[in-house]
Amino acid sequence: MVMAKNKIKDFGITLKKERKLRGFTQGQLAKESGVATSIVNDLENGIRHAGIKSLAKIAKGLGMKEERELSFLLTGIVFSKRDQVLPDLDNYHPVLYNFLPYSLRLQGISPEEILDVLPPTTAGEPLEVHLKNGTVISMKVAFKLTTSPTPPTIKGNSDGK
Repeated sequence: MVMAKNKIKDFGITLKKERKLRGFTQGQLAKESGVATSIVNDLENGIRHAGIKSLAKIAKGLGMKEERELSFLLTGIVFSKRDQVLPDLDNYHPVLYNFLPYSLRLQGISPEEILDVLPPTTAGEPLEVHLKNGTVISMKVAFKLTTSPTPPTIKGNSDGK
């Protein structure tokens, strides 16, 4: 529990640095983001965590570039009790955001064994999964775009075919 509180405080420190970098007061950032000043204050001081929609508004208010915004949101979503998928990503196929947990389970790694997950902070960096036994799993996703002459067949259609 102490680790979680420290991470929330660290997140608040990061937010404060981002705000000051842009020369905003808490009130100015709140106005620019469309959130209450108390949300910005409480986040910076590690008093509370916000939902992903508020964090997305703050990221936009800070004018974060897409890569930095994603890192900010991935870090902040960890503390959310109600949000599990970033708003801009919730229309993707469920297999895509369930693939990593499925892959970990195939390797015999249960959720209880995971100590922490660190998202990449810049392009090209790996995602790190830290296990309680001290093992660190480092993952990078590589894409190879190809075109298929025929569309893939989908098994198990609801019409029974």
